[in-house]
Amino acid sequence: MKKLLLVAAILYGSVLSFGDAKADYESARKLVQNNKISDAVKVLEKISTSGEKEYETKANFDLGLYYFQNKDNVKAKKHLSAVWNNGTVATPEALEAAKWLHAIAAQSKNTAEAQKYIEWADKSTQGKDIDIVSSLVIFYNENKMDAKAQEKYNSAIKSTDKNFVAELNYNLGQYYIEKNNIPKAKKYLQDSYKASPNAVVPAGFLLSQIALSEKDNATAEKYLLEMSKATQDKNSEILGMLGSYYIGVNNLPKAEDYLKKSITADSKNSDSLLMLLTIYESKKDNANINSIYNKLKTIVPKGLNKELGITYAGIGNAELSEKYFQKSISEDKDNESKMFLGQLYFLTGRQTEGMNLVKEAANAKVKGADEVLKEMQAALNKANSTKK
Repeated sequence: MKKLLLVAAILYGSVLSFGDAKADYESARKLVQNNKISDAVKVLEKISTSGEKEYETKANFDLGLYYFQNKDNVKAKKHLSAVWNNGTVATPEALEAAKWLHAIAAQSKNTAEAQKYIEWADKSTQGKDIDIVSSLVIFYNENKMDAKAQEKYNSAIKSTDKNFVAELNYNLGQYYIEKNNIPKAKKYLQDSYKASPNAVVPAGFLLSQIALSEKDNATAEKYLLEMSKATQDKNSEILGMLGSYYIGVNNLPKAEDYLKKSITADSKNSDSLLMLLTIYESKKDNANINSIYNKLKTIVPKGLNKELGITYAGIGNAELSEKYFQKSISEDKDNESKMFLGQLYFLTGRQTEGMNLVKEAANAKVKGADEVLKEMQAALNKANSTKK
């Protein structure tokens, strides 16, 4: 009888253990949502050795990422290794853990371990996971395993899945942009662009930016127009890019046309609205200035004038920056704009006006105004001493 009671107690205990692990995991999630991270970590550490496999795996994976983000690779590796479990079963969790273990090993310059994890992941997914294949080719390239990189790449691009091929080439194009190897970046991006209609926009965007950096306006325009055509001339962002391009080459009629199309596609595209506003300001077209301004007002109902002042200051348009800071001060009674306009005046040779405005902002208790005033005074004192 005692033996039966003991068995019952063990069974009952195992049920409680399962229930507790699940409840604890949900509790940890709530703690994270409430930004009580250290408390959540304690709960997850408890679950990670609870003996309940499903929640042990979840907890170890979460802890692995937490420690990796906090640059504790030793603890990160410990928890992710528990999920990977020596690669015994290629579960989705094990595959994700392998990717992170590869990243940790690569970061730690442990090439052999990094290779082990990424090759295991590639083998386990039969070379069909685009992220893993891309990472493997890049890993081989990074570690001067050129023959292996080429072999893997050649094998991968034989895939009948054109989107897979396009994405692989796109990922390699991005990699070579980061390496500042533009000729190779262009080669892979062009291959991506040709591989699938779905690559026209992402690869085309990067190719257009490369062309612009090389002052090859005709090629940049070609890619942008083909991107727009691929999206049936209805993508507000791409239409806005065309507007920006035509502003850059000083073709304002075309710029205005594409920016209007961009707004038609998305009335809340603030970038396109701002470019249109700038065009109309340059033409002194008050009717259209007011129309675009009112549309921007629906997106930024409070503080629009100050935002426009800051934006125009950032792109070096002092005249429009002054206009909108003045509107902010007079219409919105925004004292912070006095500090910003004061700085603008000071930097454009109107030191006395600038300092007076910043003094007004400081008197109105605008945060940072006192410091700005001290910096202005120091700059003025330095300039005066240099003259002497």
